[in-house]
Amino acid sequence: MQFALDNPKTISFLSFQPVSFTGRDEEITDERRKAQRYTLSHLAHDVKNQTGIGEPARDWFPISFMGTFTDWADLVHGPEESWGQLNCGCHPNCGVGMAVMIDKETKEAVPFTKFVRGEQLAKDIARVNDAAGGRFRSVVGMALALMRNYDPFNAPTHFKLVDLLKKFDKTFGATGKEYGKVSGERTRDDIAKRRSDRWNFLFVAGMWFQDLFNYDFRRTERCIIPYATQEGEISFCAYNTGIGWRNIIEKMHMTATLTKWYEERGRHEIFAGGKNVNLDSKEHSLVLDPEAVAAGIQTDLDAQGIAKNARQEKLAARAAAKGANGNGAAKGANGTNGANGNGANGGSDKDAAYDQQMAALYRQHVLKEEAPPVVQIQGLRSSKQDDLVGVS
Repeated sequence: MQFALDNPKTISFLSFQPVSFTGRDEEITDERRKAQRYTLSHLAHDVKNQTGIGEPARDWFPISFMGTFTDWADLVHGPEESWGQLNCGCHPNCGVGMAVMIDKETKEAVPFTKFVRGEQLAKDIARVNDAAGGRFRSVVGMALALMRNYDPFNAPTHFKLVDLLKKFDKTFGATGKEYGKVSGERTRDDIAKRRSDRWNFLFVAGMWFQDLFNYDFRRTERCIIPYATQEGEISFCAYNTGIGWRNIIEKMHMTATLTKWYEERGRHEIFAGGKNVNLDSKEHSLVLDPEAVAAGIQTDLDAQGIAKNARQEKLAARAAAKGANGNGAAKGANGTNGANGNGANGGSDKDAAYDQQMAALYRQHVLKEEAPPVVQIQGLRSSKQDDLVGVS
């Protein structure tokens, strides 16, 4: 985040990927999950605590919040346009973002929703969209909405209302004014013209992909990042999470094992483990933080004795199993001690009961299935037994 703030003329977008345990890492232990889990709420609070920018409850919105503004841009450009605006209509829990206005000269940074009431602005724009009054009326409606929700006292020092109107015009191309082409025919002059703007609209976003611990079918249904596979499009989270579609597709269409592939075609060059990448030149104009460059590798999990990845967990489990086998595990298997015999069955029965309970709660609260009515069946009794009961 600080790197982007130090280079406002170069960087206009940051996308964070908080930790999620996907792919083939489905057997993560609770210990490692609790130690490494990092959510979007952690991201919002850490940005505030480390940089002093942004209030989590005021400045961070779901990424799909931008849909109101892209709908307005599509209305302004009209149906004759070849391409519409980028519309991120994913589930609100998929990602969040914060817009920051940065002065490229002084590097002063202020969250956009600190000096513009974002929620009310979106409501006003939604009314403009619903009116569908044509290009001119829609542009005027946006301008009035911005003026209504703009607070100059909390804006950056040199920021003016006209700068806000120009910024929206430049972002969405509302009035057709030439700010430099963004199409495939753009030149260096177009890029220089667009970057000559004093203000940088830095967008900080985070997307939290699902894992087996927080899986939500509603998010999967509204996925906007599908995988193109031989079996059709499959949502990102469904494809990457645990023992799921990735394993199925790979098994169905596997042409060769990795070992056989390497034998026939050889291994490609791998740049990992501190290996240098050959570059023609290492010159750049970015401002680097010497403390960040000199910072060492994180060792907090090592100090706590927690595995950092699935491989370390498997090695630890293998060592523990080997130690257990050498300290009397064989006795339990033969029935002398009974630790492995009865203990294993008891644990599996307990797990099965727990899984059944969780499945019932899932059907009740997520799928909204009504629990079947409880019917009590009484045993058949003779009339003499009834008489005896009544007499007694």
